[in-house]
Amino acid sequence: MTSRGLQLWERSALLWRHPWPELRVLVDGPRLRVHHEGRETGNMLLEPAGAAQEVRAVATRHATG
Repeated sequence: MTSRGLQLWERSALLWRHPWPELRVLVDGPRLRVHHEGRETGNMLLEPAGAAQEVRAVATRHATG
């Protein structure tokens, strides 16, 4: 996660990178679900409680700002 967008890495290989305005970030309990072009591209199980909501709020702020 960066202020510009979200990146998915597997070890040293960058699998994908998308800027925040292109992403739809949803909260499902402790899980953060990331959608791009209408389909889920990733999800993360975050701790502590409330972390997913906090990340979504930051994503929303960067997508609109």
